[in-house]
Amino acid sequence: MSQNGFPDRGLPLGWRLGIWTSAIVLVVLGAATGAKQWWEIERGRDDRTTLLSQIVAPLAWDVESAADLDAVQARLRAFEEAHHRRGYHDVHVVLRDSNGLVAGVAVPGPPTQRPATAFVVDVPVRTPLLAGGGGRLEIWHDDDDFQAFSAQRWRLWGLSLLVAAACILLSLQVAYRLLIGRPLARLLEGVRQMEMGYWTGLEMPSGAWELRWLAWRFRNLGSQLEETVRRLVEADRRALLGLGPAGLIAPAGGRPAAEAGGAAADEGFRRKLLRRYLVSRCRYLEARGPGDSGAREAARETWDRDVLEAERLGDNVLKSRLEDAALKLLEPQAFDEIHVKVAGITASRKQWVRDRDKEIRKALHEHRVAYKGLQYRVKHTAGIWRKMKTKGLALEQIHDIFAFRVLLATEQECYQALQAIHDAFDPLLLRFKDYIARPKENGYQSLHTCIRAPDGLVFEVQIRTVEMHDRAEGGEAAHWRYKAQEADWSAEAERLRESFSGIAGAFRRRRPEAAAPGARPVPEGEPVAVSADGEKAARPRRVAP
Repeated sequence: MSQNGFPDRGLPLGWRLGIWTSAIVLVVLGAATGAKQWWEIERGRDDRTTLLSQIVAPLAWDVESAADLDAVQARLRAFEEAHHRRGYHDVHVVLRDSNGLVAGVAVPGPPTQRPATAFVVDVPVRTPLLAGGGGRLEIWHDDDDFQAFSAQRWRLWGLSLLVAAACILLSLQVAYRLLIGRPLARLLEGVRQMEMGYWTGLEMPSGAWELRWLAWRFRNLGSQLEETVRRLVEADRRALLGLGPAGLIAPAGGRPAAEAGGAAADEGFRRKLLRRYLVSRCRYLEARGPGDSGAREAARETWDRDVLEAERLGDNVLKSRLEDAALKLLEPQAFDEIHVKVAGITASRKQWVRDRDKEIRKALHEHRVAYKGLQYRVKHTAGIWRKMKTKGLALEQIHDIFAFRVLLATEQECYQALQAIHDAFDPLLLRFKDYIARPKENGYQSLHTCIRAPDGLVFEVQIRTVEMHDRAEGGEAAHWRYKAQEADWSAEAERLRESFSGIAGAFRRRRPEAAAPGARPVPEGEPVAVSADGEKAARPRRVAP
């Protein structure tokens, strides 16, 4: 890094790509072609040695049949002269006895010194003319042409590798400039303009699709950042000036009124029966192991249907237990890995949660925000796994393992609470969502923001009015409603609810006292604060401001 914080330029990407590719290709290609050439040269050397052996075989027979050493000398001289007449002046022959001493040469005098690079063949001979009754006939050939030919081949091999490296480097440079260099330069120029505040300066480049995809992601990121900043500015303006957001979707109304008389009793009894069924199913799954095929089939049904039924009842603790129990049977390894990691985080965070609770309350009090309730929950194992899979995130990227919810009376107070929390903590700009100004399609409204605690841990805070909360938990904007619309079991779930309604009606006809006016149905959509393992929960605290 340079002194001003910018990264050092170094060698350009095109040259790095070319050099590394050329080096890799040269190593692989050089090793393959070099081994082949060495094998061919050695095979040529062996062929020449074999030829010499075939040439000297008749001479060995003549030496063994000679009557005296003079005859041997004459035959050696005749052999060498014959080859010289044919142009092989470097062919020499020497007869040695069993002790290695020279017994005969073609030309009188000391034998010619043999070069170290000469081809040599030794053929054994047996004759009483030599000391020890035998010896060996040595023939060698100093072939300078073969040595020069071998050296020339190695020079050509090296030159061909250099030419190949140059061609690869040149072709990669051309391809890089056409496919990567120019589009990348345009992309970098667009990013530079974005840094200066001109979000529309990023044009879609041509060339490789990865660059076009990257440009689109940069443009989308810039748009999201611009939109997030704009929403934050609008939220601050509403908090300061008391302006309500324009174009709000009208509330979808509160929870449907309960039917009077026997219908209300039937509904309450049906809900009790459904809850007992779900509790029984949860205990069954928790007592089984992944090897139980029947339990795994029940776990699939629970994962697809019963979890949302529990959420529809407003029992988030039971919903978390069902989801964890089903995941433990369907994906036991993934469940154990995440559960161990999350348990290690949450076990040491009890005091952390209490500290954040105090800090949020203090921030709201300092900004004179009269909140109606403050809740918190720790995301259960199956919920974390589901989010990791659906959004392709790592565990460290899940920012809502710990989450707080602030309930207020009016929309104006929601934006004032947002300002208070952002003043007290460090917000993550790209994780801010204003679903009050722009509700979801199902009418869900809330402010979502991710903030960083003093120790660096990121957690989520949801801010909404009590009316928005009731609509989100049990009304038209409930989470389980759009989940049920996405799933393919709505008809089966409806039959399940109808069966419990039929049972409730039968009990009512047999036991009229079950529909007594004092019967109280299980409250729907009441929020809870769920612990990490989903086993224990506390009712949300309604704290007076």
